[in-house]
Amino acid sequence: MGSSQRCYWCIFLIAPLLLAPQPVGAQFEDLAAKVPATANALVLLDAQKLLASPLAKREGWAEKYEQAFAAGLATISPDTRRMILASQLDYEFMKPHWELALADFSSERKVAEIARRTKGTLDQIGELPVVVLSDDSYCVQLAATRLGVMAPANRQSVARWATDAASKKETGLSPYLRATLVASQTSQVVVAFDLQDAIPPEVIRAKLAGSSTLNGKKIDLNAAAKVLERLRGLVFEVAITGDSLGRLRIHFNSDASVLAPVAKPLILEVLGGLGLMIADIREWEAVTEPQRFTLSGPLSADGRKRVLSLIDHPTAALIAAQPASSAGAAQESSKAAYASQQYFKSIMSSCDDLREKDMKTWGQKAQWLENAARRMDRLPVLDVDPEMLAYGRYTTARMRDVSAALKGIGISTAAQQAQVYQQYSTSGSGYGSAGYYGSGGGYSYYNEWNNVAGQRRAISAENRAEGVLAAQAISREWENETTKVRQAMTQKFRINF
Repeated sequence: MGSSQRCYWCIFLIAPLLLAPQPVGAQFEDLAAKVPATANALVLLDAQKLLASPLAKREGWAEKYEQAFAAGLATISPDTRRMILASQLDYEFMKPHWELALADFSSERKVAEIARRTKGTLDQIGELPVVVLSDDSYCVQLAATRLGVMAPANRQSVARWATDAASKKETGLSPYLRATLVASQTSQVVVAFDLQDAIPPEVIRAKLAGSSTLNGKKIDLNAAAKVLERLRGLVFEVAITGDSLGRLRIHFNSDASVLAPVAKPLILEVLGGLGLMIADIREWEAVTEPQRFTLSGPLSADGRKRVLSLIDHPTAALIAAQPASSAGAAQESSKAAYASQQYFKSIMSSCDDLREKDMKTWGQKAQWLENAARRMDRLPVLDVDPEMLAYGRYTTARMRDVSAALKGIGISTAAQQAQVYQQYSTSGSGYGSAGYYGSGGGYSYYNEWNNVAGQRRAISAENRAEGVLAAQAISREWENETTKVRQAMTQKFRINF
């Protein structure tokens, strides 16, 4: 994070106020009209504007991206103009009910070519040609240069969406998500979450009670809980000019001043727990207003990469739709050799990226592993050797096993600690007993509480050790299999893997 980046702060001073009544961002209005009204999460990517920025031109992003895409190391076609990713998330469990990707391209697309490259099945919904994809999604050709991909692959649901999208001209998005379209006028990447009424009050109160940030702070937890119950949403923006800047905004429906003294550390704690933390954010400037908290500052190359890695929706068909003119052009080996080599390189690149990430919590590690597995599931598979495909399936399965082991640390620990606390609170000591200081009076409350705290720390350490050992064992097994498949493919195709 160089000091030269700080001179670009002014870009956000001229940006329109995000939630002020203004015209919708025209460049995304037509695409947004195709998004189902039940969406509560949205990503806007203006790829054309991104690659036209001074920084992109100076560093040759377009040329590098073309090369990375041809090698299978990038996930969005270079001729993508604009893309919207949308979903309806269950925020309590962070799982989508449905996911949608919509994109406009510079060149024409044909679902027949998509079906060939992805080994999908051609179909037709009304007048719209579609292809059923192996990753449990449908790709719909909405126009010559526009595709939509929806998951899961429920034909009836996809048909109703596609029929509605074909004629719909105005967006049915929630007021909050509709307002975020304005941010696309100054930011090439916008990630927005509508959080209105999304999180149960008891979950909010439990999280506040267990927050390390709030521990020992003079914060009225009841007042803080009421504020968070009226949370409106969150928007993350990336703006690229001569350099890159990021801005994170959290909006409330009521005065959130009670949280102002701990706004930044609390936001960092929440992002870390969700596995969405980016190291740059720790150094960003925090500004608190009655109904809005803002963090903003320079975004490093690694930070940009991590933000873009969050663009991880059912885009396999959008990727595969790109004409394969470069596939094999620089290779003298067979198609299978080249395709298998690029498939392997893509997996290795994702694994290297995971090793480089600044992940401070088990939740972060688990989430990034899950994201990487999802991306690998959607790699192009045309002409890839069956043994290499089996290795790819094995790798994603092991990643999910490690993710489950790491998530289990938090789940198991929380459950056991809650049990200890419950046993303590009903044993005749502490709160819920005959008196404030417990049945023995005096300072027995504090002695009992120290015992409970000790038990909870022991539980946390034990579960962490078990989870880490399980993850390490899986990782060693995966490394052995990686060595085997690299040797086997090198011998088979006589090229280095």
